[in-house]
Amino acid sequence: MIYCPHTLQIKSTTSSTDEFGKPIVGTDVWTTLCPCRCDDNSTKEFHSDNGGVYRPGYHVVCNGYLTVKADAEIRCLDNQGNVRGSGKVYMVKNLNFLNYSELWM
Repeated sequence: MIYCPHTLQIKSTTSSTDEFGKPIVGTDVWTTLCPCRCDDNSTKEFHSDNGGVYRPGYHVVCNGYLTVKADAEIRCLDNQGNVRGSGKVYMVKNLNFLNYSELWM
């Protein structure tokens, strides 16, 4: 992919335990995955098996094979560090022949 003006990040929660073995409330950490292109989406609709309709707000395309799962929380940053788009992943497509992945959130 030639045009990658944005940066894809995924949110993960870190947790630890205190000296008594009780869990401490986790903190959210944003991890950078790869450069990407985040486009507004207003036309594509997905229909679930039970008849529900979902229209994602953003379509993200990036190089390589991503291991991001559905319902993961991601965001795209522009080159100034502002959030371009964020949300939960609805669908992930990894292509076999072409080396890029698509996400809808």
